[in-house]
Amino acid sequence: MISRILKRRFFCLLIVVFLVAGCAGAPQTGQPGGPAPAVIEVWHSLLGAQADALQAQAQAISQAHPEVVIKLKYIPEQNFAAFSYQAEAGGEGPEIFIARREIIRQLYQQGTLGKAVYKDQGSFPAALAGFRFGETEYALPWLTDVPLLYFRTDKASVPSTIADLFSSQGGVSVTAADTATLSAWWNGQGGKLLNAENPSLDDPGNLAFLQQLLSWQSSQTLRIDPQALKAFAEGQTPYVIAGASQAILLNQQNVPWGSVPLTDLTGGQGKQLLGLTLGIANSAIMSDELSQPIQTVEKALLTPEVEGALVKAGSLLPANMAYYQSSEAQKGVFPQAYMAFSKAWSLEGNAPEWKLFSVQDAAWSSALAGNASPQDALTNAQAQAIKVLANKASS
Repeated sequence: MISRILKRRFFCLLIVVFLVAGCAGAPQTGQPGGPAPAVIEVWHSLLGAQADALQAQAQAISQAHPEVVIKLKYIPEQNFAAFSYQAEAGGEGPEIFIARREIIRQLYQQGTLGKAVYKDQGSFPAALAGFRFGETEYALPWLTDVPLLYFRTDKASVPSTIADLFSSQGGVSVTAADTATLSAWWNGQGGKLLNAENPSLDDPGNLAFLQQLLSWQSSQTLRIDPQALKAFAEGQTPYVIAGASQAILLNQQNVPWGSVPLTDLTGGQGKQLLGLTLGIANSAIMSDELSQPIQTVEKALLTPEVEGALVKAGSLLPANMAYYQSSEAQKGVFPQAYMAFSKAWSLEGNAPEWKLFSVQDAAWSSALAGNASPQDALTNAQAQAIKVLANKASS
C-alpha cells in the first residue's frame, strides 16, 4: 500500500517537473514557434550614407530587441507630407516618421501626427520646443545643427567682439546673410519680429542691424559667398560662419580650425536659431497595441550609440544631451556645439516667428542687393508680415 502511494506521488512529481520545464522553455517573441514580433514601419527622408547608417542601426536594434522588426521606407522630401496624408486617409501609413522640422510641422497641420509616444527627457530645450504644438510634444528631436564662427588657427585668432571681428580682424564670410545664420547677432543687438504679439519688422532695432549689414557688405568685411566654406578650407578667408556639423568636413580636409558660438562675440546676448533639425514622430493612425514596441524603437534610436553612427555618416549632430557626455564628444567641435545648443532660441512649433523669418530674409536680401533702401525694405516687410499673420489667424 505504502509503495503504491509513493509511486503515485513520484509520478505526480514527474508531471509537475515536465510542466515547469515546458513553460520555462516556451519560445519567446521573435524565436521559432514563439509569438510574432511587432513590425514597426518607419518612413524617412534620409539619403546616401545617412540612409545606409539608418538601415544598419535598424537591423542592430531588431537584433537587440527580437520582439520588434523595423521596416524602413524612403519617401522623397518634396512628396513627404502629401504622400503621408493620402496614405493615412486610406487607412495606411507607418508607425514612425523621420523627417526635418518643416515637414513635421506640415504633418501636424494636416492632422497626420499623433502625440509623441516616447517621452525623452534628454533633448536640448530649443530642439524639443520646435516640435511642441499647444504645449503638447508631437515629435522627438533626433539630429540638428547650429551656426558657429570658425577661424583658421594658422591665420587668425578668436575675436573678442563683433566690432573686433569687423574692424581689426577683417570680417567674415557667410553662405547667406539671413536670419538663420545671424539670428544671435541680430536679436542680441535689439532685433525683434514681434512687439506684444504684433509684427514689428520695421522696428528701429531691425533697421539699425540691416544698416550695419549693408555697411559691412560695402566695406567687404561681410562677404556673402555660396562657396564660403570652400574658401575657408582653402585659406582664402580666415573666418566663416557655418554649421557645427561642417567641422567633420573640415577635419577630412585637414584644415586647421577653431570655433566659438556666435554669442561669444555679443557678451552672451542673443539667441541663435537651430539649423536643419530631424525629428522622430508618430502616425495618427498607429494602433495602441504597438505603443510599447514603438517606444522600444524610439528609445533605441535616441541612444548615443545610434546617434553617433548617424553623425559619422551624415552632416548633423545629436539633438540629445546624453551624447555630449561620451568620451568622443569631449573634443573637436562638440564642446562648442553643446554650448550653442544649450543656449539656442526656443520657439514652439506654432510660434508666429516661423512665418516671419522668410519675410525678414526677403527684406535683408532686397536691401543688400541694392533693390531697396533698408527703411523701404523693412516697411514693405512690415506690410507683408501683417498679411501673413492675418492669414494665419483666419486659417
